[in-house]
Amino acid sequence: MCRPSPDLPTRRLSVAYHPPGTDEDQSILPNVNLKPFAVPLILALLAAAGCSGSTVVTMTATASSDPLIAYRVGLASVQLRTAGGKTAFSVLPAQTTVDFTKTIDLSEVLGVAAVPKGTYAGALIMLDYSAAQIIYDDGSAGGVALAPVGADGLALGLVSVSVALDPSDPIHSAAKQVERLSLNFNLAASNLINLSRNTITVTPLIAASTQPIDAKQVRIRGPLAGTAGSILTSGVMPFDGTTAGLGRLSIESSNTTTYEINGFVSTGAAGQARLAALPANTLMTTFGTLTGTAASGATFAASQVLADGTVQGFGLGQVSGTVSARSGATLGIENATLMQNGGAAALVPGTTIVIVGANTPVTFFGQGAAAAISPQLISVGSVIEAFGTESKTSTGQILLDAGAGRVRLDPASASGYVTAQGTQALTLNLSTLGGRATSAFDFAGSGADPRRYGVNTGNLNLTNSIAGAPVIVTGFPNAFAAPAPNFTATTLLDPSTIQAQLVLDWSAGTAAPFSSFDSSAIVIDMAKGGLGLRHRIQIGSQIVDLAGLSSNPAITPATGSSTASQLYSIGHASSASVENFDTYGAFITRLRSELNGTTLAKRMTAVGQYTASTSAFSATSMTLFLND
Repeated sequence: MCRPSPDLPTRRLSVAYHPPGTDEDQSILPNVNLKPFAVPLILALLAAAGCSGSTVVTMTATASSDPLIAYRVGLASVQLRTAGGKTAFSVLPAQTTVDFTKTIDLSEVLGVAAVPKGTYAGALIMLDYSAAQIIYDDGSAGGVALAPVGADGLALGLVSVSVALDPSDPIHSAAKQVERLSLNFNLAASNLINLSRNTITVTPLIAASTQPIDAKQVRIRGPLAGTAGSILTSGVMPFDGTTAGLGRLSIESSNTTTYEINGFVSTGAAGQARLAALPANTLMTTFGTLTGTAASGATFAASQVLADGTVQGFGLGQVSGTVSARSGATLGIENATLMQNGGAAALVPGTTIVIVGANTPVTFFGQGAAAAISPQLISVGSVIEAFGTESKTSTGQILLDAGAGRVRLDPASASGYVTAQGTQALTLNLSTLGGRATSAFDFAGSGADPRRYGVNTGNLNLTNSIAGAPVIVTGFPNAFAAPAPNFTATTLLDPSTIQAQLVLDWSAGTAAPFSSFDSSAIVIDMAKGGLGLRHRIQIGSQIVDLAGLSSNPAITPATGSSTASQLYSIGHASSASVENFDTYGAFITRLRSELNGTTLAKRMTAVGQYTASTSAFSATSMTLFLND
């Protein structure tokens, strides 16, 4: 009989894990592709099920200060490592493709691994750049394709990075307990773009913690394994993969959970009943929150459930992306994502055409109540998922006819400077819309002018949204060809709430990047020179040049409630490894021994809040890349 060691902490998640081979798992996904697993691995899982704990692994990304349209790479494997440094268990069922630009605002569940009893100090992560699609937003419609290269300038294939957890907070796996591993691929710290050569030099930096590192929405994608009242059970098929892993998650729905099932929207009990009527293994995507602490446990609460099962398998396709132009019933989408009949997703460079009909059903993400929504609400800047019949034009373009299909409107973002504040309204000089530079859009006929873009803010607080201030709003563009306002906001970030991002490169590296660094602050020495291409703080659309500041910028750890998501990382370029620390104090202690006078600092990033009057940066996360 397996018992957890008495010295292991108790961290119970109310999301349930059903290990393969148990009585609760007799209905587990009979059609799931298990070929990627070797037989000995399956037997090991079955043998270990009685003694194993489990670990919920999530992955997100930190945005790059360089605008990227797409960053699609292969995620080949994620393997836990023991305290002794041995690779012990693979989280992923098979290699999948990840567009990390799509994970900036959410965390994806990679798997819920049955982990044999023991202590795990980190993970080994393998990325595959051999077929990468990385596109930079230079303001043109299609953007610029970048070729990924290593520090030696050669094309990249498989790249591995060894990630170490905070030494004081490893994964302790024990029977009937569930741990968490949070991974964050830092795009700003990992990549350096050279537009003169159309290359992107990659040195991956992945931060990791057993604690929640952000408050982002969590996404679980996988086959429906069962329903029991308000409890949903889902397999895990991460990102746009086609292979489900072993193990399942139980998800709690509520009376406020909204459902969209094959185009029909509902809320609460009505949605639960419609979901329960679906065939087993119907692919569904659930959005919600994974919350809690080590002392109180954690809960996954579903806010939105999507099931688009009947679309696949009937010769239909799915196109998603941001509408860059509209003429009548014809929509243009640049660099769209195409999900073909039952297959994996693919990025389609160039323009994809979507045709809507006068009676094409349209829904809003998270709506939860049936309503007659006109296709006229699809406008320039709308972020859509369109379902219909796929074909090709005579010029080879992808064409999706959604006349007999349907369209879902997803939340979009708009970023720019306030030019005027009105009553429950703002006028913006727009910089980006739907994640793209506004110069990439054709606003003809839309009724919108990006220089005078009207936003209905409702009851949102406009205290800090004064003229000249950068703001970011999230919501939905208003109807095509309608007069201002052009956008209805559901959330608003102003200079006091926008997550500022600091990025600093030293072209040849420096052994003394800071004038001081101690338990209270890090002060960057800007007088050293040798700065690289990037030396800025970005606050929405606003750029602050670090080289132009009158005093050296000081970075301090954030205080207050935000400390729950703090994470500090030291990357090592030559050894392809990353050390992670949950506290600023542990980070500084390690940094003192790392910066020994010969090791060179190459790159630094931080995320937090910036105060221009004092050149002070309050950081919730920080990374420093060294050359060793």
